[in-house]
Amino acid sequence: MSEEAVADAVPGQGRSSRRSGAESSRKVLHLMLAFSPQRHTRSAAELAAELDMPISSVYRYLSVLREEGLVEEARPGEYRLSWRFVSLASAAREAGDSLEVLAKPVLRAVAEAGGETTLLIKRVGWSAICVDRVESQHPVRLQFDRGQPMILHQGSASRVLLASMRTAERERYLAAMSGLADAEREQIRADVDVVARLGWLESFGEVDEGIWGASAVIRDGAEVVGALGVAGPLFRLQHADRARITDLVVSGAADISQSLVDRAHRG
Repeated sequence: MSEEAVADAVPGQGRSSRRSGAESSRKVLHLMLAFSPQRHTRSAAELAAELDMPISSVYRYLSVLREEGLVEEARPGEYRLSWRFVSLASAAREAGDSLEVLAKPVLRAVAEAGGETTLLIKRVGWSAICVDRVESQHPVRLQFDRGQPMILHQGSASRVLLASMRTAERERYLAAMSGLADAEREQIRADVDVVARLGWLESFGEVDEGIWGASAVIRDGAEVVGALGVAGPLFRLQHADRARITDLVVSGAADISQSLVDRAHRG
């Protein structure tokens, strides 16, 4: 009898085991995503505090990642990602006609026409990841690093992706975010209707004080695969500027979505 059949023979046991396994896998991914160019070396205590995990679990996950060659000890008690991730990044770049490749000309065009930093954001699990950016040429501009993870309920790009998730997964996310106020939860649920109707959202100071952002969904057919966003200081963006940039974002996201459809037809 297969493992799945045995699990199904005991009511509830198989489902519980699969949920537990999926949750453990998600925590391992969150742990890896906690590393960034700015925070390239982390202690187990830092990771436990940031990810709200028992330190015993962090050590267990780090041990597995070390065994697989994905994490190495930089100094006693401190860890860093291994060079294996360079190979993984190269594999992603060499995939050809990826979202990043197709989106790059649009990012440049929107940044040039809008004058503000333009971002390409993907959702990875319960994080939003900046996978590419073209920076503003203004003296005061934003800095976003590729691979930088962001929480899913702050900022226009993150909220666009959260609103586009399946209802059950989005509700699991909201249930897990114990620090969210009731008003924030209701706003996130209202975002679902806005994204479905308009395909874009804007934000005011949600990630950094004084920063405005607007983001639109990128679709590969019916599936939302990313978000195109622009962010800039509110002091230099009047209402007319924001409206013009939002139009650029919406049309740019539509252009990328069409490129994905054309790629599928070529394939």
